[in-house]
Amino acid sequence: MLLVDDLVATGGTMQAGIELIRRLGGEVAEACAILEFTDLPGAANIRAAGVPLFTLLQNDGAL
Repeated sequence: MLLVDDLVATGGTMQAGIELIRRLGGEVAEACAILEFTDLPGAANIRAAGVPLFTLLQNDGAL
């Protein structure tokens, strides 16, 4: 399953989605988002959970 979100900051929403999909017996093949805030740990936490993550834009948080 592909998990899609608008942005990854702390990663809480995406991690909750991953957990829900896994609890229901599914497997997350990859996650993707439009924007990743690289100064926050969300993307690293998602990748550490074993889910590949693709983002279109990366920003250091100084929008």
